Amino acid sequence: MTDEDAVGGMLCAGLGTRLRPLTESLPKPIVPFLNTPMLAYGLEHLASSGIQRVGFNLHHLAETIPPVADRLGAKMGIDPSYAREWERLGTAGGIRGIWRALDEPDCTLVVANADMVMNVDLRSHLEAHQQSGAEATMLVRPTDPSGPGGIWLDEQESLRGMRKFREPPLEEGQCEGLEEYAFAGIHFLEPSLLDDIPLEEGGIIEDVYGPRLQQGEPMRASLQEGFWAPLDRPELIMEATRRVLDEPGRFEQAPLPEPVEEGLFLFDSAIETDDLTLEPPVFCGPDVELGKDVHLGPHAVLDGVTLAPGSRVREAVLYGANRLEGDRHREIVVADQSGPLDGSRDEEDEDAPNPEDEDDTD
Repeated sequence: MTDEDAVGGMLCAGLGTRLRPLTESLPKPIVPFLNTPMLAYGLEHLASSGIQRVGFNLHHLAETIPPVADRLGAKMGIDPSYAREWERLGTAGGIRGIWRALDEPDCTLVVANADMVMNVDLRSHLEAHQQSGAEATMLVRPTDPSGPGGIWLDEQESLRGMRKFREPPLEEGQCEGLEEYAFAGIHFLEPSLLDDIPLEEGGIIEDVYGPRLQQGEPMRASLQEGFWAPLDRPELIMEATRRVLDEPGRFEQAPLPEPVEEGLFLFDSAIETDDLTLEPPVFCGPDVELGKDVHLGPHAVLDGVTLAPGSRVREAVLYGANRLEGDRHREIVVADQSGPLDGSRDEEDEDAPNPEDEDDTD
């Protein structure tokens, strides 16, 4: 037993196939977004809601995540625990493993995907879940034309369907009177449900939520509105970067310094700009060396980079690269690995979009 009202979890065991080759050097949760590891944003939401213990499931490049999570946890007042998956367990087994790593506390488990950013008052959603008496709540958001949906609510915003599962049971495609939403990447789960999840491979929607919903057991959705962005493909990282740099106030967690001028974000205010051409928005971290006649922007983001004289960076994100030169356009570079921004996908990519948008599927 514990006097905690909630503990947290971060799903970090995915292979990151949609982000390859960026994830050949780093696991997806510590790929940077605006010079900050992705997992930091979800971890900050958990910390700001009063959660002090967080479990992480690990698989791909597992040894690289604890040093980052430990440092972030120390800053945020969070005590991390780790569940190593020698064979991937999916979202269901992964969540059960996280709960086990936290010693199966008798309180709510709040689990977040590590590959998204959003504005959310997590504490209010947690309290609404706990007051509802439901065993599980999914955070959902309005759908957009380019993204998955597959979560169905009625006019009272009650959860009525997810993927192929409906309550009451309906034929596939029968959704009259229901409105479609998308999973926003956060779960609220009670010990009574967690205790029934086996520590083996499985999907939280396909194997746990869906069957319970169809059997009439209490499941609910909690609606999140406002800024939300997925970061699980290079082109989506670039799209989210553009949105935040163009309108910094739209993302409350944006780690941007005070602009030198509109749209010009320089962590090192001593950067000599006389020999540069700057076309905002531009974001330069604290570890940037710029040669003469460098052209930055629009939408240039860089740190840990040396640019040769005469180079140009536009519509590109460059982190942790050695000396670069030439025109870097529509490109993401992380730790010397370059990811394309053409939306291409390997035909054998196991991450075909699906309405679950589950972090552990890649």
